[in-house]
Amino acid sequence: MKRLPAFPSFSPRPPHKIFPSALLAVAVLPAVAFGALDRPWQRLSNPSAAELHASFAAPPPDYSAQFTWGWGGPVDRASIVRDLDGMKALGVRAAIIEPKAGMTHPYLSPEYFDLVRVAVAEAKKRDMRLWIMDDGDYPSGLAGGKFTEERPELRMKALARPERIAVAAGTAFSRPLAPDVICAVAIDRTTSTVRVLAPDPAGRIAWTAPAGGGEVVLSRWEFRTGPTRSANSPTGAKDTTHSLMDYLDPVATQQFKVWTFEKYREAIGDEFGKTVLGFRGDEPAFGFNPWTPNLLEEFQHRKGYDLRPYLAAFPSRPAAKEETLTAPQRRAYADYCDVWSDLFRDSYFNMEAAWCADHGLEMQLHIEHEEVLPQLALADGDYFKCFRNIQVPGVDIIWHQVWMDNPADFPKLASSAAHLYGHPRAMCEAFAAYRPPPNLEQARWLLDFLMVHGINRIEYMYWPSSVVRPAVSSPSPAHPPRPRPAGGGNRYYRDPGFPAVAEYVNRVSYLLGEGRPAADIGLFVPSSSFWLADATQAKEINRSLLEIAHQLLAHQRDFDFVDEQALSSVLTPQGAQLVNLSGQGYRAIVVPPALALSRAALDRLHAFAADGGTVIFIGAPPALVPDRTFLDAAGPADISWATFHEAATGVTPAVLDRLPAPDFTLEHANPLVSYNHRRLRDADVYFIFNSGPEKTVLHPSLAVNAPSAPAAPPTAQRWNAETGAIDPLPGARPSAGRIEVPLKLEAGHTAIVVLTHGSPIGI
Repeated sequence: MKRLPAFPSFSPRPPHKIFPSALLAVAVLPAVAFGALDRPWQRLSNPSAAELHASFAAPPPDYSAQFTWGWGGPVDRASIVRDLDGMKALGVRAAIIEPKAGMTHPYLSPEYFDLVRVAVAEAKKRDMRLWIMDDGDYPSGLAGGKFTEERPELRMKALARPERIAVAAGTAFSRPLAPDVICAVAIDRTTSTVRVLAPDPAGRIAWTAPAGGGEVVLSRWEFRTGPTRSANSPTGAKDTTHSLMDYLDPVATQQFKVWTFEKYREAIGDEFGKTVLGFRGDEPAFGFNPWTPNLLEEFQHRKGYDLRPYLAAFPSRPAAKEETLTAPQRRAYADYCDVWSDLFRDSYFNMEAAWCADHGLEMQLHIEHEEVLPQLALADGDYFKCFRNIQVPGVDIIWHQVWMDNPADFPKLASSAAHLYGHPRAMCEAFAAYRPPPNLEQARWLLDFLMVHGINRIEYMYWPSSVVRPAVSSPSPAHPPRPRPAGGGNRYYRDPGFPAVAEYVNRVSYLLGEGRPAADIGLFVPSSSFWLADATQAKEINRSLLEIAHQLLAHQRDFDFVDEQALSSVLTPQGAQLVNLSGQGYRAIVVPPALALSRAALDRLHAFAADGGTVIFIGAPPALVPDRTFLDAAGPADISWATFHEAATGVTPAVLDRLPAPDFTLEHANPLVSYNHRRLRDADVYFIFNSGPEKTVLHPSLAVNAPSAPAAPPTAQRWNAETGAIDPLPGARPSAGRIEVPLKLEAGHTAIVVLTHGSPIGI
């Protein structure tokens, strides 16, 4: 089947330093919530199968899927009560408050927070849970227009088009520098040498052109924002009236938290970590080459050289870089991207995550362009940098980015980040802007697809507030009459069968967030290559990565994406494994075609191979091996020590033969069958999905996480997420650390198989 171009961006190294501002003191703290030990949904678990069974049929509301609850129009107590009752009647016990344009009371006004208090109190009465969108409306970081109206100096900034002034031979040039000029350089037209022009005490630059003439280039910055849909906009339009903040400036993030997070704390702090589980961010990103006032200083510190001679060559928009940059300038541009993506992580994502951790909350969010890796690399820098400390990494699926004929694998970005950094949950905002919208059968397929890719916190789009919903007839005695949800084309949750699907999703997502992930292959994502690549190269690197991911899954070889910072600073060598912060060990790392692989990552892989781990390179070796900088990087990489080098660009039989023994095998590989394997303290959980259009009969052989001296052979059971019941699985045949189980899966259906030792659970 066709796979959609998808995926993330990633980079080398942790930051060389944090900002000098004391505001960043919290930015690099681990995102471990204060008091998390009494909030099991916030931490990794290691339960027994019996302990998991106790909550399987009716998981606590902390684990429920959630509706995006759009607050537009005349929100009041009556509409809040009506909406919460309607959601709960559908089996959804959590919601995200999303302030939108058209509210009677402006976003962030005292009256708005009065309504938030009402919503929290009413949710508490119903034993429901709330999340709060961290802004009104989106993307995150506009504070409902306050940056534009109250702190304009903290608005988002960009590199502007540089000004170029031709200077004839022997001509003296002099000019005072305007406040928007970052630096001035003079270029000798004959030799192409570049000289930085330092201003005199009066702020003027002067230069006399040599024989042959030259050019003075003034690099400039400007206030510029991506379009925003502000809850406080009088028109509700998506435009640039209300600017985003400067994500690279910790002062801006501190101000953002004062206006938003702190106001919510004052209003409802006693319910933080109880009824209110956390904040939800939405699509913070740049659409251009970003700037912040101290970037030159940070660049010098982190990279050790002066960016100014190269800055003049950078275009305002990153898409134009391949048309204008020389090879050295392209390398300097990659260093620039590496630095601003560090600052984005430190000044925005880490600061939000740290505030939530300090207040017993979690931060869940998704960024921009997760489905198109080269675009994400230029809009957000590096997916895994952004999510290093975010407690619930996320993606969204919109515009049919995932569909039955287009099963794109990019949701694995979020689950991989959660696994790498020791977080139990990964989220997906699902079904926004699907045209046509899915019906219930299609939505169920999409939900199963997300969950088999490791997503275990589902966000249903979209529940609009303030709409009177007449009751509909009861679909069955088990589901009494309930309010009819509005929502335009959101047909899937208007279907009478939706409550049963919602309960099913809650059970599956609960189960798939417990224990530890079990995939033992890491697939490297070459994010920094997209900073170096031209458009043709970027397309080919992305294509190769996606094809390798597709081929691994088609052969039932599950994997996590891993990145530069994971290889260089997160994964811990333990013999022939690299162990992540979830306690999950990778026994093999596959490196697809890449332009660059950092020295730290390459050295870690070399040592891993020497300790018995499997390292496979596919395609040409990385052309550059940056240490501190891309500018001075040597290459190509020496990979003579690797376990295997496949020159062809793909997962060949030789590659499959050298991967670790699989935990899930079929008699013949079936690209329509996928699985998600979790390990419990005394059991293994396999979630198996037949994504195809026809019924299939399977006899998978499943690896068993056996105790060192098992008292009895393993027992296979089928945990029924439709009903919460547990059934025996007759015909299972154990042998030598594995067990073969017979399964019949209808088209688009799933099975949960739990392998335990000793007495069967729940029977």
